[in-house]
Order: sequence, then structure tokens, then C-alpha cells
Amino acid sequence: MFLFSFLTSFLNLDFLNLNRCYERNCYTFYLEQHQNNLILTDRFGVFKYINFNELNKVKLNFQSIKSNLKLDTILDTFIIDDHIYVSGKKITNDEVVLSVVKAKIDYEELNFENLINLKSTQCFFRHSIHSGKIQSYKNYRNKIILSINSSADNEGMENLSSDSICGKILLINVENKNYEIYSNGHRNIIGLYSDENIILATEHGPFAGDEINNIKQGLSYGWPVASYGEKYSRGQSNESPNYKKNHKKFGFEEPIFSFIPAIGISEIIKLPNNFSEMWQDNFLVASLNGKHLYRVRFDDNFEKIIYHEKIFIGDRIRDIIYNFDSKKIYMSLEQGGDLGILSLSK
Repeated sequence: MFLFSFLTSFLNLDFLNLNRCYERNCYTFYLEQHQNNLILTDRFGVFKYINFNELNKVKLNFQSIKSNLKLDTILDTFIIDDHIYVSGKKITNDEVVLSVVKAKIDYEELNFENLINLKSTQCFFRHSIHSGKIQSYKNYRNKIILSINSSADNEGMENLSSDSICGKILLINVENKNYEIYSNGHRNIIGLYSDENIILATEHGPFAGDEINNIKQGLSYGWPVASYGEKYSRGQSNESPNYKKNHKKFGFEEPIFSFIPAIGISEIIKLPNNFSEMWQDNFLVASLNGKHLYRVRFDDNFEKIIYHEKIFIGDRIRDIIYNFDSKKIYMSLEQGGDLGILSLSK
């Protein structure tokens, strides 16, 4: 039972186009905010915006933003100051290239410049929504972090090797366009949060074992050696486990928390304390297959979860943002192609 009541509304975005996500079709899109405008980017690189104050109208009037973006598949968007960063894939017959581009925000037209191109035959799957989560690095204006998913190889040991970018978080200098490996041993990071003190990553496990990790430079998070999940092919048999069931014992970082069963974990944000006096120092964690939003409280050292509360939404939640002025939580719901809005009922 909740300690207060919510009001959840769903605004259908009828201009979205279907794309392939996992084993179904979805309306994948990403949310950012700038100057009290909600900026929406779909999987194909179409940009639209609307003022938050206009979201209560019967007919939504999203405005289009032109751009010179030439990416086939969008993976993430992120705004730092007045610049928007976009990660995505360029797909040809011979290769898949992951790129990060940057543009100064202009509501007439976004002119992107290329920051970095990455190539791998192992971990850039052609049409999947893997890799590419972007965050600022501890509030530095000239550094970002970027997640790269693990290899599809059954062994996947390159995820732990400095010779491969697979299964890594990269630290990128946006001025000189150089990068370094920040951490390794990741499977598939779907959400990132960063401030001056902490970096948190939400990461898909295999069959079960979704993780929330406290990311520290130079450390390894165990994939594909240690996981609290198992291979899908193992099912519910009583065979020996495929993965080590202790990270620390084998020289890896333990997750803050591992979800068993898996929830299809996605984005993570910190919720400002002005949302509710009942919700102080809370984070929000979204889920895809679970179709819930999770309210989470960590301990002061981010070593464990004190509690988590499930809030049923009923759709796959790809992205979440919080608008401080309206005191509302906004969610990109990709199964129905809706903008979900969660607020306190009056």
C-alpha cells in the first residue's frame, strides 16, 4: 500500500514510427529537457519539442527540429548546458560503426559535429538497442562517459581485456576526442547516472541477475565470469551454475543489488526532494519487461539498497526524466508509444 496517491496519465504520441526492439515492435524514444521544453528524439533521429506547460492541452502541438544527423539507429541522447549529445549506429553491408555526435541546441536546426567513431565486429549488434548510454563525467563539462555492451561471443572474455572496447565504460574527452577505458566486465548497461560524487549503472543480466552497480575507475564488474543470473538455455534445471555466484571472491566488484528474477532494468535518475516530503534522497529505476517504476533508497556509501518500492506503470519504460518546476515524472513508454506522466494527486 502506498503512503500517498498518484495520478498517472498517458499522452499518445501518434507521430512515432515503429521500430524493432528485442523480440517485438516498439515505439522507442528518448527524453531530455532544456529551457522548460521537453525534447523528444525517436529511434530514427527525428527531433521534436514542446513546452512542458502545453502538455496539459487536449491537442498536443509538438514542433519539429531540423538536423543534419546521419545515423541509422539512435541509442541515447543527453544534454549538457546548451549542447545535445547523441549516440547511434551507422549500418552498412560491411560494418556497424557506433558514433557520438554533438550539437549546440537550436530549435530551428541542429548542426551536429562528430566526436568519435568506434568499430567492433564483436559487440555492435546491427539493430539492437545496446551500447551508447551517455552521461557527463562527474559534472565535468569536457568529459562524458559512454557504455559499450558485451560481446556476443559465448566466452566473451574480451569484456575483461584492455585490448577490446566490448563490455566497457569509456571516458571520452570531448575537446581532443580521445578516450580511455574507465571500467570493464559489463554485460549491457541500459541506464547511467553521474554526479560529482557517484556513477551508477543499471545493467541487464542474462536470465535473471539484472544489476545496479557503483562504477569506479579501473575496476571490473565480472561479466562473463560472475553473475547472479544464468544462461537462458539452462532454464530451471538443477545443473551446475554457468557463472560464479560471488563477484568479490574472484576479484570483481559486487553489485549494489541484483534483481532475481530480472526486471528488464532500464534508466536510473536521482529524484529531487521537492517531489514529496515522503520521498527524500530517492532514486527512480525504470524497467522494460517488468513494466514497473522502482523507487529506491541507497545507503550513504552506495553499498546497499535500504528499500525499493514497485509502482506499476503497465508499459515498457525506456527513459525517465523529472521536471523540477512541474514536479512531475515523465516516462517514454515504448510499447504503446505514450508519454507517461506521474504526479501526486491533489
